Amino acid sequence: MYDDNGDVYITETEEDCINAANPDVGTEYENFCVECIPDYITSVSQTWLIPITPVYQSSATYFNTAGGSQSTVPTTRGIALNGIEFSAPAPTSNILSAYTLAPFDDAGGHINVHQGYHYHAATGYSTTVDQEDGHAAQIGYALDGYAIYELLDEDGNAPTDLDDLRGHSDDVRGYHYHVDEAGNNNFINGLRGAYVL
Repeated sequence: MYDDNGDVYITETEEDCINAANPDVGTEYENFCVECIPDYITSVSQTWLIPITPVYQSSATYFNTAGGSQSTVPTTRGIALNGIEFSAPAPTSNILSAYTLAPFDDAGGHINVHQGYHYHAATGYSTTVDQEDGHAAQIGYALDGYAIYELLDEDGNAPTDLDDLRGHSDDVRGYHYHVDEAGNNNFINGLRGAYVL
C-alpha cells in the first residue's frame, strides 16, 4: 500500500478508480488504495419499488451472503431515509486477494462508478427517526417495506430476540429489522416480506 518513501499508492483518475475497483484487479493496481470521487459519477440513476404496506410471507427470502442460493434474490438490502442504498456486503475476499483497499467513510459508505455512493454498514451517521419509547432509531426501509432500525436502543442495548433475518416484532412497530454491527459489513440477512424484482 506504500512505497519505500512511505507514500501511499492512491488511484488518481476515473480510469484508475474503475480498474482498481474491478473484482478482477490487474497486477498494476495491486496494493492500491482506491479513491473514487463524486465527480466520476455522471450517469447513475436508480429507482426502487418498495411496498408501502409490507406483506408478511410464511417463507423468508435469504440473501445469498446469508446462505440463500436463489439467483433472483436482490443484492440491495434497502434504502436509507436519506435515499442512499443499503448495499450487499462488500466483496472483501476479492478486495483482499488483490491487496486493494476501497475504504468506507465514517458513514459506512463509499463510491463506485456503477452504483454511485452507497452504504455497506450502518455507523450512526445517516438520517434517523428517534422513537418516543426509547427503541432504536429508524434508519430506512428494507426492499420488502419493513422498517430498518439501528442496532442499539437509547440505553445502548441490542435486542436479544432477533430471528435469523435480524428481525422481530413489537406492539408499536410490528415486524421490523435491526441492522448488524457496523464492523460486520452487513445490514440484514434476508427479507420476511414480499418484494418487487
